[in-house]
Amino acid sequence: MPSLPRTDDRTSVPPRVGDCTHRMRVVGYVRPASHTRTDCMQPLRAVCLNGCGHESFWRCDCSAEARCALCSERKRKLLARLIDLGVTDRIAAGYTYFLTLTAPGNSPHRQWVQGKLTRPRSTCNCHDNGSTLGEWNGQESAHWNRFRTALSRMVDGSLTYVGSVEVQARGALHRHIVLNVDRALLPEEVQQLALVAGYGCVYDLQVITSASKAAWYISKYVTKSAGQRSDVPWVRDVLDQETGEVRAMKTTATYRTWSAAQSWGYTMKGLRDRMREEAQRRALYLRELEELLAEETGGLALETAGHVHMAGPPT
Repeated sequence: MPSLPRTDDRTSVPPRVGDCTHRMRVVGYVRPASHTRTDCMQPLRAVCLNGCGHESFWRCDCSAEARCALCSERKRKLLARLIDLGVTDRIAAGYTYFLTLTAPGNSPHRQWVQGKLTRPRSTCNCHDNGSTLGEWNGQESAHWNRFRTALSRMVDGSLTYVGSVEVQARGALHRHIVLNVDRALLPEEVQQLALVAGYGCVYDLQVITSASKAAWYISKYVTKSAGQRSDVPWVRDVLDQETGEVRAMKTTATYRTWSAAQSWGYTMKGLRDRMREEAQRRALYLRELEELLAEETGGLALETAGHVHMAGPPT
């Protein structure tokens, strides 16, 4: 079982109830039941550190479908919305692409050429990088940082992006990215940047024409890759508890399943706040409608309620 967070800000109680200012701490997972009041398969139980006896239950907010299908699907849909909104805002501004970067090959091969081109392919040495697959996976985030830094410089800082990580059948990580820049990109120059950054020669660069399709494609890999960490070869520098030395050792993968530039404009927290406000407005509308119908003042109230219902909730 993964370690639990020490604190959490998802409490639904106000800062002060009675004589106690609640300071909540997660103490463990519980079985879902009527009193937990959460659509989650493994709710978190939080108690007040002040000892007042107050407790609350929160969703686990897990990305791995195997651990909590409800929370993982909720997070996938939220991420899809985050991507969809960002792509929709940018699809007519600048150039928006869908890019796939892959790990180096594991044997000699000809260099990848995107599309149906007839020019001869030269020999590629991307497989000869001096590292095992586990070592390369452990450094994939560093390769990505080098690539996006070089790409941002090439487009004069206009780069903004959001993307996810996928696990290939051989256990190699590769990355799917939606990126927006202010000038057209040539496939050959993107491939060269990828090779210099440490990726393989196999890549794919396509112009995005459908925001929803790109959002669905990227978001589906977030829940999938979150549950595959134990299957990914991973070698990182680890402190040997017996000898006190720091050396490369096999360990559990710790990659991030998705990331986005700050300039993307939409965040998970922002979307959650937006959805909460929409739900509150909807609840207020239904409460007012119920009160109006409960007045039972004759046909006038019913007729007015009908107009309110047809008009729908406030936006």
